[in-house]
Amino acid sequence: MKSRALIILIIFIFSCLLQGQDQPAPVSLSVPDIEVVNQDGQHMRFNSQVIEGRIAIVTGFFTTCSSMCPITQEKLSQVAKLLGPRLGKDVVIVSVSVDAENDTPARMKDWAEKFHIGRGWTLLSGNRTQVDTLLKSLGLFVELRQRHQSALMIGSSATGWVRVSSWTSSEKLAKLAETMSSARPVASVGILSPVR
Repeated sequence: MKSRALIILIIFIFSCLLQGQDQPAPVSLSVPDIEVVNQDGQHMRFNSQVIEGRIAIVTGFFTTCSSMCPITQEKLSQVAKLLGPRLGKDVVIVSVSVDAENDTPARMKDWAEKFHIGRGWTLLSGNRTQVDTLLKSLGLFVELRQRHQSALMIGSSATGWVRVSSWTSSEKLAKLAETMSSARPVASVGILSPVR
């Protein structure tokens, strides 16, 4: 009888932990307006030209990843479909390479075609030092690319940022992005100057 109660308690605790895994956790971030390069080879500034005041769903990836990245990219493809015409207008999806030395615009373009990435979804890479600074500011930096996080950052400088597990359902991710894009800004934070 005691062992049955213990098993039920363990199952209950585990299920509570899994439920909490997809709850957004607000984080305080200061994201610089760093120059990056997109899948089309265009040099852009992260805040002022990629995000442009919209809500961003940001993740790390690398084009030779064969484990977590394809799963996350597929989930984000589902989020893109759920957002419909809001994608690119109110919300953007941004995948930042954790392998800036190898993820060239051509490789990112191939990756984009593989996952049917369209309007409103940008893949970014660029100068490794700059990209690492960006990833650090977003809490997505890792020393070894194979250990990149299964986390997403959702928000903007104006609304604030939340960290969410990439295991969160597509429906919850889309709803969170829509809710944040409809919310009033929490602070009037200016865009930080580029880090040199």
